[in-house]
Amino acid sequence: MATYEGMRWVKCDFQVQTPEDAAHWADAETRLSEPRRPLADQPPAADGSATPRRPDETSIQEVARTFLQRCHEVGLQMVGITDHNFSHKSDPRDWFLTHLVEQNRRVARELGREPLAIFPGFEVDIGYHVLCLFGPARTQRHIWRVNQILTRLGLVEDRRFVRGLPQELRNNNENVSLKTLLEVVQGEHGGMVIAAHSDQNDGLLENARNRHDYQLPQLLAVEVTAQPVPERYREILAGRDRDWGRADRPLALVMSSDAKSLKVDPQTQEPGPNSLGYRHTWVKMSKPSIEALRQSFLDSESRIQLKGLNPADAQNHPRILSVEVRGARFLDDLAVSFSPNLNCVIGGRGSGKSTLLEYLHFALGDGPEVAKDEDPALQKKKTQLVNSLAGGGEVRVAFETAPGLRDVLVYRPGPAGQPNRTIEGREVIDLGTILRQLRASFFSQGELSRMTSGAGGQAHVLQIIDAAAAVELQANASHEAELKVRLNVSFQARRDASELATRLQVITQELQELDRQLEARQSVRDDSRRHQGAVEAQTFFDGLKDSVSDETESLAASGVFLRNQYSVEPTDHWPMTEWLNGSLAKVNAARAALADEVDAALRTFRGKMDEAVGADASSGFLQEVDGISQAFIQACEAKGLKPEDISKLTELMDERKAKDADRQKVAERHEVARASAARLPDLLQQLHQVWRQRFAIRQRMAESIQQSMSQMARIQTTYMGDFESFMAQWRRVMPQDGREKLSKRWDELGTAVHHVWRARASEEAPWETVELASYDTDLALQLATQTREDLLPLLAAHLNSKDVSRVWEDVRTTRVGDGIDVELVTREGVVVGSMNGALSEGQRNTLLLNLLLARGDGPIIIDQPEDELDSSFIYKNLVDDFRKVKSRRQLIVATHNANLPVNGDAELVLALKGETGRGRIQAQGGLDRKEVVEAVLDIMEGSEQAFRRRSEKYHF
Repeated sequence: MATYEGMRWVKCDFQVQTPEDAAHWADAETRLSEPRRPLADQPPAADGSATPRRPDETSIQEVARTFLQRCHEVGLQMVGITDHNFSHKSDPRDWFLTHLVEQNRRVARELGREPLAIFPGFEVDIGYHVLCLFGPARTQRHIWRVNQILTRLGLVEDRRFVRGLPQELRNNNENVSLKTLLEVVQGEHGGMVIAAHSDQNDGLLENARNRHDYQLPQLLAVEVTAQPVPERYREILAGRDRDWGRADRPLALVMSSDAKSLKVDPQTQEPGPNSLGYRHTWVKMSKPSIEALRQSFLDSESRIQLKGLNPADAQNHPRILSVEVRGARFLDDLAVSFSPNLNCVIGGRGSGKSTLLEYLHFALGDGPEVAKDEDPALQKKKTQLVNSLAGGGEVRVAFETAPGLRDVLVYRPGPAGQPNRTIEGREVIDLGTILRQLRASFFSQGELSRMTSGAGGQAHVLQIIDAAAAVELQANASHEAELKVRLNVSFQARRDASELATRLQVITQELQELDRQLEARQSVRDDSRRHQGAVEAQTFFDGLKDSVSDETESLAASGVFLRNQYSVEPTDHWPMTEWLNGSLAKVNAARAALADEVDAALRTFRGKMDEAVGADASSGFLQEVDGISQAFIQACEAKGLKPEDISKLTELMDERKAKDADRQKVAERHEVARASAARLPDLLQQLHQVWRQRFAIRQRMAESIQQSMSQMARIQTTYMGDFESFMAQWRRVMPQDGREKLSKRWDELGTAVHHVWRARASEEAPWETVELASYDTDLALQLATQTREDLLPLLAAHLNSKDVSRVWEDVRTTRVGDGIDVELVTREGVVVGSMNGALSEGQRNTLLLNLLLARGDGPIIIDQPEDELDSSFIYKNLVDDFRKVKSRRQLIVATHNANLPVNGDAELVLALKGETGRGRIQAQGGLDRKEVVEAVLDIMEGSEQAFRRRSEKYHF
């Protein structure tokens, strides 16, 4: 992965004192000896003569190493060495700072860390204490320059201390003013002035006579010792105290340890007051420099955070770590590491900035596949970009979906332009699942305009709201799906109940007809009934005997089976053959004994069955049955009935019995279906409540998103207010024959239904208006008034027809889309227009982008958003949006508008330039890098405000 060149958080301590200031240094074990470099004997020369004694720097170097090690232990990356009045020593080799700088790299190397950025400087008293810092020192020459500046300001080396105490800064017996100090330190020597511990007794804010110094525009930062700042000073620093008011921007606030010790509290093991590490400031910069400090003080809201842990550790959002392009036709091989915050890709035409973003899109988004309705020019561009990687080109993208979960995706064009995407180093079953965790959103050139055209803006606004409320909506959707299943069952039950009721009527009528035929034979009806009972009784008795006979035969077969003997053929390789044969014999004997017992039991059982149902036992029953049958035959003959009539009577009676059983089953099924169908109104009401809950979720989320938007916008939501969504469902049940009156007036009728439903503000869905109107005369009259004719009878007949009824049931369980709109409101509360109304394309796009930024934490990659946005909103709103959002989600933006990287304070600016038809990196890093500043000035155009801010940051 490429080295990251952008801005990062650096832990800084701007006010660190050292053993150089013996009067204030608290640690005896690290105090410097006097002399600091005692003379030490040297080995004799080769000829045996004595050699001159040389200064021994071992002790001061060891203290310097101890000091540096402690800086690393407390995590400092930048320290400002601000001993009072620099030093009372004149020899640079006696300065502690000299050895601190010289030992810096060695100590860092031993600890496996980067060397500290050591800003040399001094603390002076001009009536209150002031820190003066200069660029990082790497050689003794840098330190000597700082000493000379203090001399020029009026404190020559032999007058800086009297009896070991530092003296006020005076020049020609006059106090040096802050204005002079700022002119010399910042204006002439490129340093930085900070008012030290301004909220203490010897600080800037303590005395009202200092307010004119406080108001100097060249003063950019003050040090505070408490967070939050005490109330009396907070009013001044917040600009609410008119006497202390600054015409320009507020001052940057920093915190420092004012260290005079390296020790920690013995109980807590934490640094105590005035110990190294007690207080610190996080500063965002590419690398420590005075220019980085100056820009941070000018934009402290974005670049400074007091105390606490590294702000970067709190940013756990998904991010794209780097992109590497190899073998592309339009780009040189390049590798870029992105900031987790705001990244701006800049460059002139043909520099490849859009190409780079499209490559990211190919790899992490939906690939280069072309949508059916996509603009032909975009289709052509995508094809060209895919072809530009043909022949071995590839795009490698490292990304992190959660802390510690890093992957590298390799994208190469496959056959016929199809993407070939793999995750390096591991097998992946479904790449889409991994990429969805990154939650990256891509917006190519012109895409915002395409999204807001027609009804697209409403759809995307609703998508944004639904994505933000995904968890609640998922639970709501699950409940809806469950209710729909139950409703489908209930609708089916209603149809079944109707069909079964009809069938029940038919069966009842058939039974009546059978009774009439049987009634014609009323004269033999009693005999017939007795005969029928006798026949049924004999059938039962015969079945009982057959069952007993089957059981007996089964038991007999068991006895035969048990008499079959097990046998075994012993072989030579079996162990304990004799024992096996013995066991087998015992088993066979036991089985034979059991067979005997079964035979004995069976004989007993047969005897008892003969007693129960044998010929002797049943002779009386059979005689009775035969007597009844004979009596029935005689009765028929006596009435002159023919034998076939007797047979028909029996069939009729059998048929009636079967028909009556069928009637009972149908009646039972009808009752079950009717009960299920009876639950339909309650289920529909529950469904409508779920739909209302979904709207409430969206409404709450819309309000929450609105509060997150810096844009003056108002999101309007309307329950089932999407008329087109309603009409799309309404037309599903439209009559097929366009010549019918109902078909010709179908849309008019649908409009009337929706209008009446909206006017009633009903809790039910619009479809229920149709159902209710069938028995609500007032509602029916309202519909008739809207259509100027009562079309309800035709409508009811149509919806109840077999061809349409099931579709109508599905429509009744289909939710109409909610209405959504976003109004643009001025700061005075005046509505400029809405996304669905009188807003320009740029204003609509601005609103949509504002919404996109307001919610979510995945990376947003946008190609030249300023081309599609209303220009008046870019500086006023979009920049604020970017600044607000970049701490919680990654932004990668290709742009040619200076407002975005400069006023948005981009953590990484990637400047590309085109040469011989290929894009290559011109510069990359934060705005505190000289080469990046030059690239911005060379490439970009901006508004008056952007130029003003740039002039302050870059001195042009």
